[in-house]
Amino acid sequence: MNESQKPDPSRQASSGQPDPTPSIQTQGDYVGGDKAGGDKVMGNKIVHQYITNQPAAAPEEEGVRIYEHGRYNLASQFVGRKKELQELDDWQADASRPMFVIVALGGTGKSALTWHWLETVKARAEQPFKLIIWHGFYETGQVDTFLTDVLEFLGEKPTELGSKRVQLNRLLERLAATPALIVLDGAERLLRAYSGLNAAYQGDEEQQVQRALECVDPVAGDLLVGLSQLNNGSKTLMSTRLMPQELLGRGNRLPARIGRRDLTGLDPADAVRFFSEWGIQATPAEVKAVCEPLEYHPFCMALLAGTAAHDFVAPNDLRAVANYDPTHDLLGRRQHILQRAYDNLPPAAQITLGRLAAFRAAVPWETIAAVFGDNRHTRANLHLLEQRGLLQRATAPVHPSDQRSPTPSPAHPVTFDLHPIARRYAYERLADRAAVHVQLIVYFEAAPQPPKITSLGDLAPTIELYHHLTRAERYDDAWVLFRDRLHNAMYYQLGAYQQMIELLQALFLDGEDKPPRLSKESDQAWALAAFGNSYSLAGRPSAAVPLFQQQIAIREKQGDKKNMAVGLGNLASLAQMQIGALVAAVDNLRRSIALCQEMEDRFQEAVGQEQYGRLLATCGDWTKSAVELDTALELFTADDKIQSQGIIWANRALSALLQGNGAAAQPAAQEAYKIATNRQNARDQIRAEWLMGWAALAQGNYPESQTRLDEALRRCRAINLVEREPAILLAQARLSRAQSVGAFRETPLPRSMDYAQQALTIAQRSGYVLDLADIHNHLALLALDAGDTAAARRYAQTAHDYAFCDGPPYAYQPALDEADRILNTLSQA
Repeated sequence: MNESQKPDPSRQASSGQPDPTPSIQTQGDYVGGDKAGGDKVMGNKIVHQYITNQPAAAPEEEGVRIYEHGRYNLASQFVGRKKELQELDDWQADASRPMFVIVALGGTGKSALTWHWLETVKARAEQPFKLIIWHGFYETGQVDTFLTDVLEFLGEKPTELGSKRVQLNRLLERLAATPALIVLDGAERLLRAYSGLNAAYQGDEEQQVQRALECVDPVAGDLLVGLSQLNNGSKTLMSTRLMPQELLGRGNRLPARIGRRDLTGLDPADAVRFFSEWGIQATPAEVKAVCEPLEYHPFCMALLAGTAAHDFVAPNDLRAVANYDPTHDLLGRRQHILQRAYDNLPPAAQITLGRLAAFRAAVPWETIAAVFGDNRHTRANLHLLEQRGLLQRATAPVHPSDQRSPTPSPAHPVTFDLHPIARRYAYERLADRAAVHVQLIVYFEAAPQPPKITSLGDLAPTIELYHHLTRAERYDDAWVLFRDRLHNAMYYQLGAYQQMIELLQALFLDGEDKPPRLSKESDQAWALAAFGNSYSLAGRPSAAVPLFQQQIAIREKQGDKKNMAVGLGNLASLAQMQIGALVAAVDNLRRSIALCQEMEDRFQEAVGQEQYGRLLATCGDWTKSAVELDTALELFTADDKIQSQGIIWANRALSALLQGNGAAAQPAAQEAYKIATNRQNARDQIRAEWLMGWAALAQGNYPESQTRLDEALRRCRAINLVEREPAILLAQARLSRAQSVGAFRETPLPRSMDYAQQALTIAQRSGYVLDLADIHNHLALLALDAGDTAAARRYAQTAHDYAFCDGPPYAYQPALDEADRILNTLSQA
């Protein structure tokens, strides 16, 4: 959506020692839990913990160099996991498996297990490793930090190396020359499933789809593959909630070189020890009766222990929770334990927990103090909730040179968070939800707006305010906030399409086939258009079609021809072209242009001409396409519509590439990129990067093509711009087929096939007909490379069928011609 297409054109090192005197004492210990996802469980020992996000180089011991980032402070005796520890020892001794992956739900103890095993390795007298690396991804979820910090630790200068891919290759070269043990903790943060705004608060059960398992940054995927292929005695241990797709081979099977352990609950004997260390009286039979239905899940067991420890009738006795009903499903069982823990809280603590659950994310202490009061009652309730395992407290990193204790201040902010299951449970039992949300509305309304928006984090207070407005059923106020303070930054600058969908869904309480809960029809139409735009770019063009149609119907009823013309253009260009409905797209674009001519709105007419010119290029009518694009560019230039000019240059580049002319496409793509970068338009910049990469490929400049396409794919995945991803992946596939084998890479043909299959999966799920035609043509060429003429024929025929669309002249002509060429070649063979 360009300027004219807005829905309504009204237009450092850690000491590893706990701090002795935190301002709010934390009683507890860690028993097999992760840092993120609510795995911290409280007990009866006083411990304090912080996590540094600075690389830490320990002094060399016996020739071993140690790097730690985001170190895990295991503050209590480790419980159990004897079988898993032995399995890790066996893996270390197995030279045929350089990588081992521990996969588990949140709260199962992945971080604790990996850290404890690493500590035992470091303590061994005979050390096979010269370098030990622990890196946690919970703080940033970025591969950039890993590359730069480890390279700096090794004495390199990452900024002088250039691109991330060059840094990656250098790091793999260094690791291939030095036997190293690399531990990657919380690697799910590299994946799509946990890269969004609510990453730390998502459940595991909803993420099991292939695209969710892909790395956001392609360089991160290549890092994992490269580590799994080291054959010099180096070992990589990784903990993650989900197995990265990049590590899976054909048929989604794990290669033999990679070991895997799906971590489940504690061993029954260890469960007895678990409660003993909490000071809970219990026999093995009682532990089994209570924990077996829970599958010995550590998080649930911790809630059980916290409840039993503070039971009013039988404190420190497991019989206090012995009447647990094991017939519910796992979520039901967890909620039952939560019920016991919740019911045993004093009323004031229940209220505090419910109020914290009203927030959509972790809450800084300063916000709690400002909203609910900084007094002994608030602090006591927080302290009690931590004791019971219902609340987790985190403190910002503290530099080792700062010997003062962390305090709730901007320098060392303290935040409080709930496990997602506990959050949902407590919120459902909050009696005065509306009043709490109104109180929070007042607080967040007063929050200052950042002078500059550079990330979603800058919008977090505004998004929080929107959340509380919708929860308080103030939908009109929420819409005004979204329109005026969120839409432009999220859509144009950040490209946060999935987050926009999530926000807008809160307005469609009656279903997406009905108007949103807004009092004004014009606002309903605006929201429908924004919803449709976001769906289109997030990979659901078919779902966008009825939303656009509802918006157009409202504008037609209102007699609003201008916004009706905008809606028709968006329906055609953002949805119908994607799904191959070219006749319908042509009809709607002609109708849009006619309305603009009727109103004598030359600018909006030029927008329609730009969209029509792109459609004509798709149909292979190069001459008419050029006329439409040139006419539109003249008006955009005369009216100084810079972003619109960039879109014309992008379409010129695309037209040249569809004709196979990379030399003509390159300057047009560069002009589009310059404008997109200056305008800070995420979608336009991704499109320009892709076009420049494609143009470089067409001219045989493979290094430039690789750099551009890597960046396009990284940006695309970072904002979930599904609309562009299949085409970028296809360009990567074409590049892999063309280029020679590089260091730490697979051979070109399998790599090309992998990219093509990724593109195929996304295009099929999204219904991108034009992309499917191009992808199947490429698969036909790969089949020819492999000598499989039968497969090549099938792929080429499928490409022909997709490209046919509504039939010439409304076919995807470039892809149709290529399919015919392949089929003719096969017929003559």
